[in-house]
Amino acid sequence: MKLIEEIKKAEEKADKMKKEAEIEGQKILEKERDNASKAFAQLEEYKDRLIEKKLTQAKEKADKDIKVLDQQHQAEIKKLEKSFKDNKSSAIKNVQEIILKWPSSQ
Repeated sequence: MKLIEEIKKAEEKADKMKKEAEIEGQKILEKERDNASKAFAQLEEYKDRLIEKKLTQAKEKADKDIKVLDQQHQAEIKKLEKSFKDNKSSAIKNVQEIILKWPSSQ
């Protein structure tokens, strides 16, 4: 009889330990889920910061390239204006000569 009671106590103790282990397992599982969720949130935050940094760098590079291209464009415009001024008077003279010669060639 005593052996049966000891077996029942051992079974009750085992059931109690099993329930406690399940509860502890659930706590550990929830803790790990929270940790994973926090780690994922940190990863998303890092990704957003990295994207922002790369976008800023790209914008700065684009602005720099645009500035260089604008300077080249302005230099080309000045070159064309100078060429126009240099060739304007000779072009006018050539056209005037052609106009003057034209009636006499008929």
